[in-house]
Amino acid sequence: MNKDTLSWKKEMVSLGLKYGLAILIVFFLGAALEYFYHVPLLRQENRGVFEISLDQVSAKGFERRQEGFVLVEGEGTLTVPLGGQYVEQFAYFFDYDHLLNAKAYVCYYNEYGQADPNQDLLVEDRNNKLADASYLSIRKKVDSIVLSIDKSELGEPGTREEAADVPLAITGLAVCNALVINGCRLAFFWLVSGLFAFFWLFRGYLARHVETGFLVVSLSVGAWAVFAFPANKVGFDEETHLYRAMGIASYPHGMNVNQEVFSLMVPNLDSWPDNQPGSLAEQRALREYRDAYGDYKTGQIHLEPVIPKGTIPAYLGQALVLKVCKGLGLPWGIMLMLGRLGNLLVYGALMYFAIKKTPAGKLIMVVIGLMPTSMFLACTYSYDPWVTGWIYLGCACLLREMLTPDQKITWKRYLFILLCFLLGCGAKAVYAPMVLIALLIPASKFQDKRQKYAMRAGILLLTAGLMASFVLPVLIAPKETGDTRGGATSEAGQMSYILGHFLGYLRILFKNILSAMPKMVFGRDIFSVQGHLADSPFTWFAMGLSGYVVVTDTRITSKEALKGGQKVWIFLMLGGCALLIWTSMYIAYTVPGQRVIAGVQGRYYLPILYLFYLLFNSRMVVARFKNMWYHTGILAASAGLLLASLWVTVFVPMCM
Repeated sequence: MNKDTLSWKKEMVSLGLKYGLAILIVFFLGAALEYFYHVPLLRQENRGVFEISLDQVSAKGFERRQEGFVLVEGEGTLTVPLGGQYVEQFAYFFDYDHLLNAKAYVCYYNEYGQADPNQDLLVEDRNNKLADASYLSIRKKVDSIVLSIDKSELGEPGTREEAADVPLAITGLAVCNALVINGCRLAFFWLVSGLFAFFWLFRGYLARHVETGFLVVSLSVGAWAVFAFPANKVGFDEETHLYRAMGIASYPHGMNVNQEVFSLMVPNLDSWPDNQPGSLAEQRALREYRDAYGDYKTGQIHLEPVIPKGTIPAYLGQALVLKVCKGLGLPWGIMLMLGRLGNLLVYGALMYFAIKKTPAGKLIMVVIGLMPTSMFLACTYSYDPWVTGWIYLGCACLLREMLTPDQKITWKRYLFILLCFLLGCGAKAVYAPMVLIALLIPASKFQDKRQKYAMRAGILLLTAGLMASFVLPVLIAPKETGDTRGGATSEAGQMSYILGHFLGYLRILFKNILSAMPKMVFGRDIFSVQGHLADSPFTWFAMGLSGYVVVTDTRITSKEALKGGQKVWIFLMLGGCALLIWTSMYIAYTVPGQRVIAGVQGRYYLPILYLFYLLFNSRMVVARFKNMWYHTGILAASAGLLLASLWVTVFVPMCM
């Protein structure tokens, strides 16, 4: 055995021991954190599930009947005496066929072992229509709990007034002090400790391959989120995107579904918006209900797949997973959750290659890609991640051509750039002006004038085709109604106003764009909004992190940088995209005569955000950090922001 072979074997053994030790540390650290979470319960002598006798309960506004306590007045309270016993979870069981909104006032023992009614813990409890039990995390010694239900808070004006008249009964009460390992929390602890170990052990590798760091963070954290989200609607217009993905998965014969499946695939009052499960037990109950009653093969409702042609490719990742799940005969609740995983995988792959290929602003793209809103979209049914991923990949390849004027462009690379923009903008044609940025490819890149004119003609034709798909339908045959979720909308009415009062429309358009711009490109709407879940509370950190990266990420892999004239043209094209975004929502979502354009959301700016941030990036600022620490630090900060957001907005309210 020669010296090189021996040295290689020693190195492999050393690496094996190092990584093996790291895995053991991660495993035991996660288990230790889960153990310490249970310490308050472990200190208690009596553990288990204890049913509370209804005879001990004082009622006001409720009437005691055979089924339990029935609400007979407009408002009622149930007072449950607990005598200072420790309560991990308080559970109440009910029979009610609507969204049940309740309040629990918990009088707990303070640090001096005394009950203080003035220090009640108020728990706002919103229950899903399909639920029949609610589990409230208390984790204190409790003197009493007052459960309050107000009928005026059950019905919603214009939608669910009948809810106040539906019989409501509290059928049971219990204290749950059972020692149960929370798999979702344990996985989170392992995820946090595993990512910390990954950043430390591979800091040298990440200095050269930040795209790998993005891929690891996005897929690992995203996978946790996919399984932590309830088997319910959580995302933007998720019922529409689910319907289209299922349509592709069921092509060409369509779907035979029952009412349970149908209710999640079309807009309806019971699923938009819906109360979300408030604990892991409630999540399990909801998923079991979906599994038991969801029929997506032999139901009585037949749905034909009606999918806008331009959006079909955008659902391929989700549809492929759904088709595999269908073939395996998986239950509807599990299938619903796994379909989201297909979207995440496509997003992770597209962003990985975009970050890898871009010659400038790699960390800018990383930070945008790992923002709570970006990752939330990737973990739900949506075509936004597809649009953003392909546009970013197209921008990355385009920047490589723009910043390497001494290397001739090939037809292969040119056609791939057009393909990226076609796939991205085909689903949302409002981003078509971005294709015109390709006109900035330097003349020195072309083999001859013939190639230059041919390629530029292709750019113009693609832009014109995409614009035509967006503009011609509303010019030639505008609909009498728009998106009814916006109210009494009318595409024809809005087009009549635009054509007849064009200058007035321009004033409205620019006023709305400028007033909303700060929060749309650098605030809550672009960083923190998460559909029907709570918004991330860390917008301030997201703003600071993105601003810091825009200023400091000045390293480029080419000799050239964007020139002033190029930046002006890019800004104008991005501005064109913004005009089309707002115009589309004015036509389809805004009631005629309104001066405030409705329906525009920060997520619509995600596909243009990378190039917009790159405009403010200047080589006059020199970051002297070593890539090993700079890349790793930014990845760790982005991962920390994402994990903290998910803990606050997903785990605590839905998985405790």
